[in-house]
Amino acid sequence: MKREIMIALKNIVLTIIIVIIFASCDKIEPPYKQSGNTQIETPTRKVLLEDYTGHTCVNCPAAAKKALEIQQLYGDKMIIMTVHAGFFALPTASPFNNDYRTPAGEEWDQFFSLSAVGNPIGMVNRQNTGGVYGIGNGNWGTGVAAIIEDASIIKLEIESSFNETNRKLDVELKSTFLEAASGNYKIVACIVEDSLVSAQRNNDQTIGPATILDYVHRHVLRENINGSWGEDLIAVGQLPSSTSNKQYSVTLNANYKANHTSVVAFVYDALTFEILQVEEKHIY
Repeated sequence: MKREIMIALKNIVLTIIIVIIFASCDKIEPPYKQSGNTQIETPTRKVLLEDYTGHTCVNCPAAAKKALEIQQLYGDKMIIMTVHAGFFALPTASPFNNDYRTPAGEEWDQFFSLSAVGNPIGMVNRQNTGGVYGIGNGNWGTGVAAIIEDASIIKLEIESSFNETNRKLDVELKSTFLEAASGNYKIVACIVEDSLVSAQRNNDQTIGPATILDYVHRHVLRENINGSWGEDLIAVGQLPSSTSNKQYSVTLNANYKANHTSVVAFVYDALTFEILQVEEKHIY
């Protein structure tokens, strides 16, 4: 009887060992080589949220806070660019004597009919809904969520080099189409400075008093490298893997803090103005 029990136990143990061996055969530890078809990851389409604002706009601090909250959800898949334009961005008597307006920002504001509707207002990848580009900050989250997981037809890369001595900034933009292109496209390069400290009007007590003297202005558009509307990127009918390289050299304004400065570049459809891809690169 004992002999039969021992044989049975040995058989059970042997069975368990065999199962473990076969299970472990399916696991291949790296490093290893893959064979067959290799799937290439398609870059997701990043989203540019443009926040049109001004330092005398009392509702704008709450909108800026909302933009940062949305960005926390998506990380570097969403890029914020704050554009000071319109009536509420005008410099006035101290402490509102700073002027963060730019020629491009003013031109965009008028072209897309933004601050005329009322600040705060923004655009999400410059999408046109029923002839309207501007979106109130209460709908920014919905607008971003609707497109944040879309596949991109283009890959955009930014390389930069900054010389601290002469403040020369060299920028290279490389655009690669991931599928056949059937339109005309343009590329825009901007200089954005973060964390500018100056006065801001406010009506949200959770953020601060009615006048915040040391308000931190985030992601502020400072200037455009290649004009308000950029330059032509690529012609109609390009095939997948078609690439375009653009190089620029500028002298960074002495007032900009290099460690808070980045290049924001985006590619857009020249007919609809919709942004197809956007990237950001810190220069320092």
